Amino acid sequence: MIKLLNVYHIPLSYSFMVIALTILVITGCQKDNTEIDTEPDKQAAAASAPNPDSSETKPDNKTKTQQNGNSPSAPMAINFSDKTTARYLVQEQLLKLNFPNDAIGTTKSVEGSIKIDSKGQIDKSNSLMQVNLDDLKSDSSYRDRYIKNKTLETNTYKYAKFIPMEAIGMDWPLPISETIEFKLIGDMTIKTTTKRLTWIIKCSNNGSNLIGKATTEFTFGDFNITKPSAMAVVSVEDEIRLEIDFEATIQ
Repeated sequence: MIKLLNVYHIPLSYSFMVIALTILVITGCQKDNTEIDTEPDKQAAAASAPNPDSSETKPDNKTKTQQNGNSPSAPMAINFSDKTTARYLVQEQLLKLNFPNDAIGTTKSVEGSIKIDSKGQIDKSNSLMQVNLDDLKSDSSYRDRYIKNKTLETNTYKYAKFIPMEAIGMDWPLPISETIEFKLIGDMTIKTTTKRLTWIIKCSNNGSNLIGKATTEFTFGDFNITKPSAMAVVSVEDEIRLEIDFEATIQ
């Protein structure tokens, strides 16, 4: 480079300036080429790197199970214990009273089981509840004899039977909770008449036992039952209310 400049008789001070500028230009070009070459690589790396601010995170296996809500559950049998009590309530007006009151008959002769499959559906072919009507007792032995002999004819039709068909509003798997409410629909048979009834169920589940109450209502006419009639009875309401205070084991 210096020889070339001397050929053209350029002073030495200017020679050094020219050399310095040449070096700067070459260095700058090399730096620009390096930045140009590495920029696509930086962009590709940035595109492939995970975004910590992104909300589209993949759930783990536990989260997937919770979101699907389809975790399997084993079949269940709900068996009613001897602590279960059934009762009827009918409002009547007695001659000796100036106000109506409820005639109440109770029995502990309640037995049965409700089978539920792994999908939470009732196995109606293997589920049955029944109440021994012949064991009903109220505060009046006269009333009890009349109801057994005239109204229910328990010598011939001893049991009221209920076959559950469907549980509406029941969470599955059955939650362990102090508050569980749902409707139990099925066929009730009293004497020779079968009718579809809906029970309102309110209970608690501690994991091994269900404790609660079931209620329903119907009329004498629904089951072709004749209203009680006696000299001491002024009137009897048409509505019959049934209640079951139950305790059941879960298996």
